[in-house]
Amino acid sequence: MTAVERGADDRTVKVTFMAPYADWQALFDPLLPGAALDTPEEFNTGWIEKIPVWGGPWKLGTADKTAQTITVVPNEAYWGTKPLLDSIVFRALDATAITEAYLNNEIDQAPGRDPDAYRRVSGAANTVIRTGGRWDETQLTVGRNGPLADERVRQAVANAIDRTALAAAQSAGLPFKVNTIGSHFFMPSQDGYRDNSGETGGFNVARAKQQLDQAGWASAADGRTRTKAGAALKLVFVVNSRGSTDLPQLIQNMLAQVGVEVELRKVPSNDFFAKYVNIGAFDLTYFRQVDNIYPSLLFPVYRSDGEQNYGKVGAPEIDKLLDRAGAETDRAKAVELLNQADVLLWKAGHSVPLFQTPQISAVRPGLANFGAFGLRGDRQYADVGWIS
Repeated sequence: MTAVERGADDRTVKVTFMAPYADWQALFDPLLPGAALDTPEEFNTGWIEKIPVWGGPWKLGTADKTAQTITVVPNEAYWGTKPLLDSIVFRALDATAITEAYLNNEIDQAPGRDPDAYRRVSGAANTVIRTGGRWDETQLTVGRNGPLADERVRQAVANAIDRTALAAAQSAGLPFKVNTIGSHFFMPSQDGYRDNSGETGGFNVARAKQQLDQAGWASAADGRTRTKAGAALKLVFVVNSRGSTDLPQLIQNMLAQVGVEVELRKVPSNDFFAKYVNIGAFDLTYFRQVDNIYPSLLFPVYRSDGEQNYGKVGAPEIDKLLDRAGAETDRAKAVELLNQADVLLWKAGHSVPLFQTPQISAVRPGLANFGAFGLRGDRQYADVGWIS
């Protein structure tokens, strides 16, 4: 930016950029108060157990540490759309307790994405199920250490994985089809989506075996783990202990079919990112990425030097395409550049986008404008209300 100036009135700002920036809207979601964040002390401690500035339709009413609740009430100083509700109470609950709290009428909404949770909440009295397609990607991230330093091995990993079978497993017991994803940037329902997995990333067991052969990993006659110079082709799949091992086990079995041995290593949830993912201490790992409506939010994931490119797989050609797409204000042209970059990401074996997790929410029937918020994930709490 070269300038941030007052606009036509006190509620308008004029921002001038030094160069074209396609996703400028992302800078204003959310808006943060500079006056309460402009020193290290204010940033680090100024918001502990207090909220010094309110700039939206709600403000803090009460906070109850014992009950683990926060109540917000309408902010009388807000000049925009006034809330329909008199208050909203937010409760801190362990994930395992949410379904029970909903069934006990302690809360008015609960996720139903888990098949067991869906079975319980969908049959509950005074309940409707609302579904939507959020920007929500489960991605297998691939490292580049050891055998994975070879692009052919990374491609073989992608070729060995049947994403359709994984999505079908996720759909079991749910009323909502789980979509596979063939793009690193777009969801299937988004304008611009194209399945670019093709030869280098699509499910193809024969090609996976061929790639491993060409990389020098010899197959065993009895179908056991491949070897090279006396070493076994073994990968470590780091798994968050809080999550299910169902998906990793399916991937483990798929890779075994092409001669790749996979060790599933469950690590403490608190250590998963800090001690493993963030520092690239894995061969394979998986997690969700959500609400990346603006493609530039994903650039740190896919740039060679990106701070969220945990596997450190990239290429200068990809970086150049991302730079061009980020500066292209013609959406059609930007989408084409992103799809070109996507083709190269599949070729590089950066990661394997697996499927789009659906939104499934159990909600009280009279609660309007709340539940599954769809692709953008917008939660306009001022528009939420009870139908009388």
